[in-house]
Amino acid sequence: MKKLYYRPQKISSWSLVFLAIGSIAVVMAIRLVPARWPALESFAGTAYQIPDLRDRMLEASERAEAAFEAIHCRRVQLGHALLDLHDPADTGMIGPSMSMVTTLPGHLEAKQTSVNPNFAAVAMRMLVDAGVRPGDRIAIGCTGSFPALNIAVYSAAESLGCRPVIISSAASSQFGANEPDLMWPDMEKLLYDEGIFAHRSLMVSRGGFQDRAAGMTDDTRVILEASIERSGLPLMDSESDQDAIERRMLAYSEAVEDDSYAVYINVGGGDASVGGTIGNDTLGEGIIQPISALSPSRFLGVAQAGTVPTASGEPSPNDCVAARFLSSGVPVINMINAVKLAKQYNLPIASSEIIPVGHGGVYAIADLRRVLAVLGIAVITLLTLLVVRPPQRLVDAGKRRGWFGDHAKSQPQWMV
Repeated sequence: MKKLYYRPQKISSWSLVFLAIGSIAVVMAIRLVPARWPALESFAGTAYQIPDLRDRMLEASERAEAAFEAIHCRRVQLGHALLDLHDPADTGMIGPSMSMVTTLPGHLEAKQTSVNPNFAAVAMRMLVDAGVRPGDRIAIGCTGSFPALNIAVYSAAESLGCRPVIISSAASSQFGANEPDLMWPDMEKLLYDEGIFAHRSLMVSRGGFQDRAAGMTDDTRVILEASIERSGLPLMDSESDQDAIERRMLAYSEAVEDDSYAVYINVGGGDASVGGTIGNDTLGEGIIQPISALSPSRFLGVAQAGTVPTASGEPSPNDCVAARFLSSGVPVINMINAVKLAKQYNLPIASSEIIPVGHGGVYAIADLRRVLAVLGIAVITLLTLLVVRPPQRLVDAGKRRGWFGDHAKSQPQWMV
């Protein structure tokens, strides 16, 4: 038997007014509700098993801000030219367009966008979303190309309470840490000596092609090695890309003994770390989940996890440290494409002003308006159904009260 239901031949004007008022009320309620409620954010932090998550994010951003200021002061002391054309916000974090240690062209807009202390909160959000919790061991690989993002990652790791093992490289692309007397090893040492960071690199490579400045002049290699010597850290030398990858994996493995890594973070486009530009294009930015989360070599068999083989059994051209970690079941966070990440977390693009701590959508770890938006859609849908297809009891009550008028055409009718 087919189901029967009431349907008005004509929807009354008052019903449409009621529907419009209800819809407007729902939209206004969503817009007027604040995006951040401390109680809700505390609840969300508890769900992450980090009740003070937002406070830690703010602390990380404040740490990054202090690091930026320390580097700016050092550049002034060294007499570096701070060009308004490259660094309109006068952050001191944008290097020259060309120098003896510049490896590749750089995207100025991306470098300017990265100089935002709130990227430290972005890095922490990524760590937490990747499953990292206070006390976890993490591996970091970075270059001198994005010193501001290096600082963001270091700050996030320390404020979250992680135990980082870091391998960095000295060379840099345009507009990065490419001043011969203030390269990334110098910056890292400065921030460590001033107590801003409690951790620093385990080893430092020259960077550039094949992770050993292949193709660069002897004078350039001397400058790179001098920066590493000033830092007091050991030089990680290598003979090829493959050798650089093997040496890095062995260093990460030996640094933790029987412990395991929760995540690998890459910053920049290091050849050994991520496979250069081609590797970054393949992986993309943000969190990359492992090929197999159930891999038995999640623990520190990463040094023996093997290369990424081709059909012929030869190492893949995309073999790199990030690929090794993924193949061993460890997620990767790729801190590249600063502009795209900024848009994702509602941060400004290439700001011409200093950006204060606490600005950006990244801090809204639990946005009540999103929940209300879903409820609002449900309410509007129910109101629409109530008007278009009201319950029989409501129709009968309306008829008794004369809501539909006396004309026959305006009366509800049975529909099959």
